[in-house]
Amino acid sequence: MTILDRYILRELSKTVFLGLLAFIAVFISLDMVENVDDFVDSSASMFSIFKYYLFQIPHIFTLTLPVAVLISCLFTVGQMARHSELVAIKASGIRFGRTVVPLLFAGLIASMASLGMSELVEPTANAQVRIIKANEMRRSVGGGEPRMRNNISYRAKGGFFYFAPKYDTKLNVMKDVVVERSLKGDLIFRLNAEKATWQDSTWVFKEARVRWFSDTGDVEREAYIPDGSLPDVNANPTDIVRKQRQPEEMGFRELSHLAARIEESGGDPTRYRVGLNMKLSFPFTNLIVILIGSPLSARLRRGGLAVGMGLGLSLTFIYYGFIRVGQTLGEQGVMPAVLAAWMGNIVFAACGIYLILREEKY
Repeated sequence: MTILDRYILRELSKTVFLGLLAFIAVFISLDMVENVDDFVDSSASMFSIFKYYLFQIPHIFTLTLPVAVLISCLFTVGQMARHSELVAIKASGIRFGRTVVPLLFAGLIASMASLGMSELVEPTANAQVRIIKANEMRRSVGGGEPRMRNNISYRAKGGFFYFAPKYDTKLNVMKDVVVERSLKGDLIFRLNAEKATWQDSTWVFKEARVRWFSDTGDVEREAYIPDGSLPDVNANPTDIVRKQRQPEEMGFRELSHLAARIEESGGDPTRYRVGLNMKLSFPFTNLIVILIGSPLSARLRRGGLAVGMGLGLSLTFIYYGFIRVGQTLGEQGVMPAVLAAWMGNIVFAACGIYLILREEKY
């Protein structure tokens, strides 16, 4: 790594750090203003509010890091352009493409950090936010939980896993239910039923087919249950509904398994497939914004930080707009989930590469 590389990385790192702190502070401040009435109505303690926002930081980090990286890139390279440092670098025989290498390296590091945060920390933190909001910040008035719930999944003790595309919380009835039991990673049995009703402290299944599996994964035996129950398949409905984990509270592997089970049960896993690919594509926005931001900022000769902030926020809104459009098209089934999740990255990466190649000609 050359002296120039270290200089660029140092300048970029300082502004990224300050930008992140500023965005997190602004995000929390705006959210507090929006929710202050709810906090007062629920008599939430200061400690509960502190925990609520503390556990939101991982989500805010992954959401605002690309904005901080882009604005920092615009400011760093823009300052070099205004002080004629880029001219001196080109005069010494160093091409613009080589100059942005440390920036791309920083973007890759930021992408890996975002990916790690979204996979290892954010799901658990999001679950804690939901629990705190439900238990410690419950509003004194409200419409309550909806009667019909979709795509219920619950992992119970003893290796049992329950899944149902439709769940009636008033009648405690699951439709197209799937129940599996696994021990040490080996599937023991799988039950598929048209309906399950909670009666006399157990689940009564209608039109159920049960398969037991051997250690090798082959079907050992199977049975048909027109109307009946199974031993130990008695997870309490309250636990199934209240402990339901949302997609944003799951890691990539767990969400992938959920999508597979939804598909196996005849449900539509499209939304979850798009979400899976978004978990991979969104962190790499940190690298893509460097690709498009560095050649644009090389043209900034006037305006300073204000111009960089304005341009950065404008590009971010356009970029996030592309991502949102792609996500919506994917969830509607208009385009494949992979293409939908990566559409924004592909378009902006192509634009960035073109702008860098164009800058090298000057």
